[in-house]
Amino acid sequence: MATNVAATPGHEPPRLADVAASADDPCDIALAAMPAHALGDLCGRDEAWLQRHVAECSYCRNEMACYEKVDTVLGACCCVPESACVPPPLTLPKRDIVWFTRVASPLGDLILAATGEGLREVEFGRSQTDAEFAQRIKDAGGDPVRLDNVAEAPWATQQTLKRAADELEEYFGGRRSQFDVPLDWGHMPPFQRAVLEATASVPFGHVDTYAGIARRIGKPKATRAVGNALGRNPIPVIVPCHRVIRSDATLGGYTGGLNIKEHLLSLEGVR
Repeated sequence: MATNVAATPGHEPPRLADVAASADDPCDIALAAMPAHALGDLCGRDEAWLQRHVAECSYCRNEMACYEKVDTVLGACCCVPESACVPPPLTLPKRDIVWFTRVASPLGDLILAATGEGLREVEFGRSQTDAEFAQRIKDAGGDPVRLDNVAEAPWATQQTLKRAADELEEYFGGRRSQFDVPLDWGHMPPFQRAVLEATASVPFGHVDTYAGIARRIGKPKATRAVGNALGRNPIPVIVPCHRVIRSDATLGGYTGGLNIKEHLLSLEGVR
């Protein structure tokens, strides 16, 4: 959500801390302030807030490191004669290796993707080819590796992918109501992670509303932002965004298609 922090004539601009306190996602404010940080244009109080925020948010900390490295390169080029300009090497943040494979399900093929930290994505395979999925992983900063045999992956990743496939088979077969496979949350912005963790606590066979999830995370006015975060849920079924509906009891949206949302709720005896 865009936030207007510009000053009106004759008035001091609002403090970043105050703007962030009323924003749905403080990361939006931090990201908007990073160009000014890189140029040295933030006042002391705003710089202090930004430093506190990035100390607690790994996502924003990585983003700010990129701004600072670009500023270093540009500064080196501008401060010496062109003939002598040799910029320092630009070290990009480490890219996670994301191993992925396909498994069959009553919903059609599912693409399961995992890192050494846990399961990162469940994708409805009918909506993307392997090449399209791999490109999306690259665009998100990962290095995708397609597996024809799960045994080709590192041991921890093998276990995650096998466990996810087994638990999904049990769920669709009516033998499992809760998932235990480890999840990789580390690449998510804090707001989205908070939404998905709250959604993961909605029990099998029950539903909550978008407004209810907003209240669970302490952002009662962020209903629309909650819906947007759920629409980007990278681990559907296992993180059960299908259990979140509108306050008027209609289904709302579902990235995989409303027919899948209806199928999953029916499987759980809700509709």
